[in-house]
Amino acid sequence: MANNTYGYTGPPFNFLGHFCQTQWTAFQSYVNSISPNLPAIQQHHQIRAAQLRKTAGVLEKFYAAEAPALAPTFNKQVWKPGPQGHFSYPFRMDHLPMVAMSQIKAYLKEQLQRQDEGVFSMNQLRNLIEKTEDKAEIANIAATDPTRDIASLIAQINGYFGLPEYEAVLVNDTGNVYPSGTTQPRFRWHQLQPPTQWEIEQTSMAAAGTGPTIDTSEVGT
Repeated sequence: MANNTYGYTGPPFNFLGHFCQTQWTAFQSYVNSISPNLPAIQQHHQIRAAQLRKTAGVLEKFYAAEAPALAPTFNKQVWKPGPQGHFSYPFRMDHLPMVAMSQIKAYLKEQLQRQDEGVFSMNQLRNLIEKTEDKAEIANIAATDPTRDIASLIAQINGYFGLPEYEAVLVNDTGNVYPSGTTQPRFRWHQLQPPTQWEIEQTSMAAAGTGPTIDTSEVGT
């Protein structure tokens, strides 16, 4: 495992659902070392969200006194079709009115742009507030939610390691070896690793323990 070019333990831990026991052990060790940071991360985002709300309040108060008054258009509510359903809007012949409107807007470019920038700034702050609060909530879930926290997810993956249907993707490179008595895992855990002896024998239908009998470079394994 130490000399493996592709299936290294990390960091970076650039694997998702296909890894070996050694990688999983290293990843758990890393997670355990940084998990105590989660409460501080949550508090940081909560403080940041409060600061952004104050900034947003000042900005919105400023633009409300404009002539005409401006207000943010940010809407947190998720769009969904009405009771009559929804179908694509049919764009019709709007070329001539579009050209005339473009000319008007060209004359008033600076004044209209100021409005656009003001509404954009207010919307951006509201969006940042929501994202920051979401980060705080995620940190809290990761640390404290008994059904969705990191500990419960680790326990879930540990359970998968014991199921035969996952042995080819969650590779027990320390226990499930082939041939017996060697240190060669039964499966590979990275697509660029060379096929293992067991995989080659399965592909070539060779007798157990006999090794490769065909040129595996010509076989999609």
